[in-house]
Amino acid sequence: MRACARLLALLLAFVPPAGAATRLDDSLSPRQRVEIVPRWVSESTSGRLSNEQLNALVAEVRQFEVRLNTAKYVGREAEIYLRLPVAIIGLHSPAGLRLEWRTRGRFASGSVRPGERMLLFRGAISQPVMEDTFDFVLHFDGRYIQRGLQFDPIYEIEILR
Repeated sequence: MRACARLLALLLAFVPPAGAATRLDDSLSPRQRVEIVPRWVSESTSGRLSNEQLNALVAEVRQFEVRLNTAKYVGREAEIYLRLPVAIIGLHSPAGLRLEWRTRGRFASGSVRPGERMLLFRGAISQPVMEDTFDFVLHFDGRYIQRGLQFDPIYEIEILR
């Protein structure tokens, strides 16, 4: 009897608490390496520029398909987030990047910096695969980036009930 109680206590120690974020599998999304060509924001503005505006770059990625495997959460209330890792190859400071997006379906539009996350969806998971098309705009501070910037957004889910 004591062995069963210890085993149960041990198993419960490995169960994530309610509301803990779990990484969603996005391997169903089409895999593509996206080459972006940033442009200087100062090229399209006139007048006096601040130091940040002088170093500002922007790039766009259109029609980026995202498919999230939500099969094991069907019927549950949840929140889905988009997160950027703190450490990004080619970025010297999290202050050097802001990612914003607009969606064309069920996910919310938003904006995030490295180390942060933003809510994409809140509600009942009704399908085994949730998908949407994103239009991303990347805002860079040229003082903090170098060639070869690489990162993948991370999708997380938190079960509400």
